[in-house]
Amino acid sequence: MNLRKFFTLFFSTALIGLVLGGITTATGLFHVSPVYGTLLGGFLSATTLMGFWAYLTLNFTMRSFVSFRIWVAIQVFLIGLVIYDMVYFRWLTMAEGEGSLLPYIGYAAWPLAVALVGSFFKGRISGMRSFIPSVFFLYVFTSLEWFVALKSSALIQMTQVGIILLGCNLYILFMYTRLLTKQTPSPAR
Repeated sequence: MNLRKFFTLFFSTALIGLVLGGITTATGLFHVSPVYGTLLGGFLSATTLMGFWAYLTLNFTMRSFVSFRIWVAIQVFLIGLVIYDMVYFRWLTMAEGEGSLLPYIGYAAWPLAVALVGSFFKGRISGMRSFIPSVFFLYVFTSLEWFVALKSSALIQMTQVGIILLGCNLYILFMYTRLLTKQTPSPAR
């Protein structure tokens, strides 16, 4: 990836974050000012870019030490661990083990569903070998970036932050593939 492509990814992701922040605010469901929502989207887009570079670094490091098959097995284990953490550990810490698990299952399930669908389409583009790594990036890294908002238990803001993070991560996943794909020049006439 050259510098021009990097800046394209950086600025287009920032624009997507600003737009998502503006759209989520414009719905009126999140009760925040339009300026705050838009700036939140811009800030979160920078967070997703840092998470993406962390994922690329982790992926490169692990692929240098273990085979692809073992790395995929580790990713599946970590996805399961994050699901467990999003449901059970959050229920223990936030609700102190009392009450219904359903809200926690919901907050673990909708990002997983989006990650599975997005990874399926990414697999259709790049080959299904990229399915698990895509789910890992979309679900695990979105959950890590979302951690502080999840810890706050402010349901409305937590949802807005999750939508923006997941939207930016989906965009990065597909845009990165597009930027790395070599364009074949059209024949000269």
